Amino acid sequence: MKLNAHQIKQYREALGITQGELSRKLGISSSTLGAIEREERRLSDAVASKAGSALLEASRKVMAATTEIQSLVDVLQK
Repeated sequence: MKLNAHQIKQYREALGITQGELSRKLGISSSTLGAIEREERRLSDAVASKAGSALLEASRKVMAATTEIQSLVDVLQK
């Protein structure tokens, strides 16, 4: 999944991921990621794809945790 600069920032923030965390996964500096998000620097296809994969993985982890929490809530409500 290839994202644009706006989507990267939007999804990163929604998932509570810092620029530093995401930039480490992408193999770029946090200042480079910031410049990409502000559209001051061109977003390469490789970084766009890596960002899509990294953010998709993060969203899957959030969904798994949400499901686990809901299961615990259901048990406690019985």
